[in-house]
Parts: sequence; structure tokens; C-alpha cells
Amino acid sequence: MKTGFLRTIEAMVAVASTYMAAVTMIQTTLYHKLLEKLVGSPFGPWVEGNLSLINLAIILALVAASFTFWKRGDEAGFSRIFNLNMLLFFPSILDYSTFNWVGLIFDLEPTPGVSHLWVFMVGLLLQVTYLMLRYTIRIRHTWQELEARGAEEPDLENIAQGQLGYLSLLTCLTALITAGVYWAAPRIAEAAAKPLSQLSTPHLAAGIAVVAT
Repeated sequence: MKTGFLRTIEAMVAVASTYMAAVTMIQTTLYHKLLEKLVGSPFGPWVEGNLSLINLAIILALVAASFTFWKRGDEAGFSRIFNLNMLLFFPSILDYSTFNWVGLIFDLEPTPGVSHLWVFMVGLLLQVTYLMLRYTIRIRHTWQELEARGAEEPDLENIAQGQLGYLSLLTCLTALITAGVYWAAPRIAEAAAKPLSQLSTPHLAAGIAVVAT
């Protein structure tokens, strides 16, 4: 296994995560609100007649930016990929937020174009992407450092395969734990709703319990 193999994995993961985040972003309420502002501008007729083209251009530009950050191959570039993905993902979080603080400012009524399960899966993909990019760069650095010290290629292969095995295990466990929390949270909230509703100040009691634990 050469470091080029890791670079290929990094490119696939980076581009896929940014693509999914961008596709999710263009289906959010905030994005459509911004489009409505453009439709009301002097460019309105052109924007309204080329919405599909605009969406495609935005997605391609964002994916190209992610690819450019990947080409750097360093932590700074990968941090920019993560920041870009989270910025794109943020509007979808607002669509399902129980506290619509953006709506208080911009008169925004959430009308999400994707399901909460879609948002969860994309969020999980972004989390897995962050883990993978952080660890693959460590694997590459370890390979290069040991190679510079004169390590033999079979030994380098064994070390890299062990690190990849650990990364795979870590990624799977993270995905399973996150999915478990996603599944359990609403059920715990539903089970706790009835006992808490009998208290005079349920929010205070819940807050004290959380702080105490």
C-alpha cells in the first residue's frame, strides 16, 4: 500500500461529503429564502429561469473548492474541508431546530426539503469524513517518517494496515454510537415527558438533573 492509495481515499471521502452537504444545503429553507431575494432583484427573471443551472453551478463550485483543499494534503486543507462542510450543513440543522432563532431575525418559517433521517445521515457522513481525514494524514506522516529512517516496505505495509484497521474500527464504532443516540434520544424524551409534566417546573428539574449527572 502506497501513500497514493490513502490520498485517493481522502479525495473520494472529501468530495463525497462536500457533494452531499451541498445537495442538502440547496434544499433548505434558508437557501430558498436567499433565492427569493434574488428573484426580487433586477436579475430576477434570469435567476427564475435558470434555477437548476444555478444549483448545479453552486454544487460544482463547492466540490471544486473541496478538491482544491484536498490537494494541499495537510491539516490546514482538511480543516477547511470540515469547515466548508459544516457551513453547508448548518441551514439543514436550522430547519429541524426546536428554537428557530434565525426565524426571529429573518422571518423564516422552516419548510425543509429533506427528511430528518436524511439530515442525520449526512451529518453522520460529515463526522466520519472528519475522523478519516484526520487519521489518514497521520498514517501518511508515519509512513514518510519511518521511510526516511530506512524502514523496509513490508514493515511499512504492516504498520499502515494496522493503523487502517484501527481507523476502520473507530469509524464503525463512532457511526454505531451516533446512530444509537439518534434512535434512543426521542424515546428517552418521550418516556421522560409524562413524569416531568407532573412537576410544577419541569424545565428546571430537567436542568438540575442534567447538571448533577
